[in-house]
Amino acid sequence: MKKTFKQALALFVSILPLTFTSCIKKAPEAVPQNETVEQTDNPADTIEEQVQPQETLVQAKVLSPKTGLYLSGRDENLHQILSLQYGKNISVVFLDNAPVLLEAENNTYIKTIYDQVEFWIELNSIALQCKNALVLSKTSLYADKEFNLPTDETNSPFRFGDFVFVSTAADDNSDSFDRIYYYDKSSKSVKSAFIKKGLISTRIDDIEVMDCVRQLRKTKRATPRNELFRRASKYKPCQKVAAALEAEKTEKIENNYQDVLNALPGAKYKVNVPELLTVDQSKDPFK
Repeated sequence: MKKTFKQALALFVSILPLTFTSCIKKAPEAVPQNETVEQTDNPADTIEEQVQPQETLVQAKVLSPKTGLYLSGRDENLHQILSLQYGKNISVVFLDNAPVLLEAENNTYIKTIYDQVEFWIELNSIALQCKNALVLSKTSLYADKEFNLPTDETNSPFRFGDFVFVSTAADDNSDSFDRIYYYDKSSKSVKSAFIKKGLISTRIDDIEVMDCVRQLRKTKRATPRNELFRRASKYKPCQKVAAALEAEKTEKIENNYQDVLNALPGAKYKVNVPELLTVDQSKDPFK
């Protein structure tokens, strides 16, 4: 009996190292499987980080007499929703320092924001980074900063009293020139040009008073004229603009030649000027 027990014990001891060795060999096979699962489940290892473009808003003004604001429809066409008048302020969308443009219907449109809504507006109807200015002296337009290439626009040169827009961009800050924007009626688009420094004014007083002067030249009624003079009296314009306002206080009367002849005292004959102009001057009417 003791011999049998000893034999069984010896057999168990001899089998035990084989079992332990088998477990050691199988255990490492499970490690790569666990690591593979962890790598697959980790999105940082399989998905690249996407960098969003930086969006900035740049101020702009509408310079055309009237332009539309458009939305893109499901039919992939632009549909006008609103219209803006001359001088309206808008914001233009830039992505990574570049404007967002769209080519459609043989025109170029730029993405803009008006009243907290994104629209598309015609590129040639606006000007970026500019403010109101008044022309004080006759000025010619040039296509370059060195004034070597004069433009051939029909509205060049600008004269005293004309309104333009001057660029406020950092690149256009100079002691020798101003870059201006204006609406060209012949091409129906906004254009830019360079003029010599010191020929325009951006003072509010000059701009407001000159606006009153231009309206006074269009109306002869006493009540609106008095209102315009009262409005202009609140400002202190430069000498040249003040002189233009003072000139509007003197009434200018233009008489018709026919009315003058009819008003002559003791005139016995009334001359019909249109008929006189149709008479054959090569013949003597009294023969």
